Amino acid sequence: MKSLMRISLIGGAIILALTGCDEKTKTESASNNNSNTVITTTAQKEAYAVGSSFSTYMKHSLDSQKIDVDTEYLLKGFNETYAGHSALATSEIDTILKALGERIQKEESERLEKESNESIASGDKFRAEFAAQEGVHKTESGLLYKVINPGSDNHPTIDSTVVVNYSGKLVDGREFDSSYSRNEPATFPLAFVIKGWGEGLQLIGEGGEIQLVVPPELAYGKQSIPSNGEEGVGIPAQSTLVFDVKLISIEKNESLSTQDEATDSATPVSDQ
Repeated sequence: MKSLMRISLIGGAIILALTGCDEKTKTESASNNNSNTVITTTAQKEAYAVGSSFSTYMKHSLDSQKIDVDTEYLLKGFNETYAGHSALATSEIDTILKALGERIQKEESERLEKESNESIASGDKFRAEFAAQEGVHKTESGLLYKVINPGSDNHPTIDSTVVVNYSGKLVDGREFDSSYSRNEPATFPLAFVIKGWGEGLQLIGEGGEIQLVVPPELAYGKQSIPSNGEEGVGIPAQSTLVFDVKLISIEKNESLSTQDEATDSATPVSDQ
């Protein structure tokens, strides 16, 4: 686990300042400017930009790792150390940060274990209920599926590249990905998607539609997938995933040959 407290963050913050913040951050800063600071010279602008970038980077790092700190003392530590008057010796700081890193790692491990156990329990319950529905079938691998429309006789193979529209949800109904929301079909080489997709899409032909309920061992297993953006929905470890997929077409002689080309598409692409 990378410690956010390491001094290398300062270098990272300066790099961010020199390369510039993203447009969203710039817009938010401009629309929420309640500062009374007067900036007139280029040197002042540059210095303020470095400080602002460092603050943004540090706040994001703290928030992403769910670390709650006393802001007053965080600023004191920065200002006094920068001025050469730290209240703590370097050796003491190293000891404190090492202990903090260990505590964060322990808390994160406990959180992931709890999250995984909850995902397993909810996934097992959902799959049992789905399996009892009319028209639902189960493969030897454990994939559950329901064919909505079988489509044509032209079925893809594991070596095919398919064009699809789909939505992906967690078992609680929250949608984590959808080609419909992007208003554009997605293209996937079946050899590079999660196992549940690679197996499931071969069960229908062009024009067909299928609902896939994918157990974690055929999806992302113990891996946790972060959300895309603040409003997005991530995929917890050990999640059962629910996909509604329409197979639009099978590409002819245009199979993608690398995983990197496949990752232009969305969530079902596997990194295994």
